[in-house]
Amino acid sequence: MAVERKVYVLYTGGTFGMKKDDDGKLAPQKLDVIKDFIIRHTILYERKPGESDIDVWNRIVTPDGLITLYHQLAEDDPKAKSQKYKVLYRMDSLPTPIDSSNVTPKDWSEMAERIKERMDVYDGFVIIHGTDTMAYTSSALSFILGKIDKPVIVTGAQMPIFHPRTDGLDNFVGSMLMAGYFCDREMLHQVMLYDLNKLYQGNRVVKFDCDSFSVFDSPDVFPIASLETTIKLYEHKMVEPIFPPSLKSKAFTRTETPQVRVLRFFPGITENYVRGILVGADGVILETYGSGNVPDVAWLKECLTEADKRGVLMLNCTQVYRGTVLPIYATFEAHVIPGYDITPEAAMTKMVWVLNSDFNPETKRKILKHSLYGESCAPPYCSPNVEPGEREQTPE
Repeated sequence: MAVERKVYVLYTGGTFGMKKDDDGKLAPQKLDVIKDFIIRHTILYERKPGESDIDVWNRIVTPDGLITLYHQLAEDDPKAKSQKYKVLYRMDSLPTPIDSSNVTPKDWSEMAERIKERMDVYDGFVIIHGTDTMAYTSSALSFILGKIDKPVIVTGAQMPIFHPRTDGLDNFVGSMLMAGYFCDREMLHQVMLYDLNKLYQGNRVVKFDCDSFSVFDSPDVFPIASLETTIKLYEHKMVEPIFPPSLKSKAFTRTETPQVRVLRFFPGITENYVRGILVGADGVILETYGSGNVPDVAWLKECLTEADKRGVLMLNCTQVYRGTVLPIYATFEAHVIPGYDITPEAAMTKMVWVLNSDFNPETKRKILKHSLYGESCAPPYCSPNVEPGEREQTPE
């Protein structure tokens, strides 16, 4: 008897499910249209001699709407092939699919809730999302969902699945393969992003190209997996953080999005410009030069110190594509927290998550100083009474 695995697919919008309207503009399609197209694509590979389209449809779609994933994919996983795995998936959608440029923290919360509510029912999760803010969403979900024991994969497309040259079907198939057949691999029990045959850690990616099919990259860590003619999983040598129980149940608690702003430094930056960003902010992401350097001027230190006294949380990230911010420059004196090699997307979403939580101010600062879910090479977060670098004693 086949071993069944179930995957929940959430369509949130994006180019993946768009089609040109009468005016030649891309418009999002309803879930039923997308689902129908994917099922008909599956029929091409699942049809047995003498079967009609209706025969195959009735065989691969269950009465309660679950769809059978391409059987041939089992050949890519020796374990699945030997145990005769069968992957079924259900496609769902947000009430109104949205362009990813319109995504807000409230949408991240809704996506996370959809997954949490179904965590005990499904073995893996795939979120179809627009590429423009996909790295923000995959980063945000890593913090909101926290430590999980199922794969959650965010993917999308540069060209709609209805176009002959689409990259969407490849991304969908690859994501489903990893979320379904490979769902038992512990190294995949996290939020990830899939793009062009590569599976990345979700809070370590950036979008670096908007014209090609190779859209995302992970500047400072290696991909989790590569899906070429053979599938390779790359075991990461990462120290797993020790999570105090109090962090596991935290979620967004504020009804309004906190005021998180970005202060990007440039030659000739003025005091008025800096003050305009800092005033009224709850948290600020500083995008600084090189390894965290900023202009050595008295007014800047004064601005940052005043913001710190007002309780503004400040996280220092580098402007460059690859590199690490260390606590060695003047910003550290103003209690600006070094972000190490965290991406701007992960920095922004981590700041929003921290400010939205009900942690006390001291804990919020400590969380920003450390790595919770592998988002940077900063020291891993430990329990409140354990200093970074020390190992918490686990009761026997």
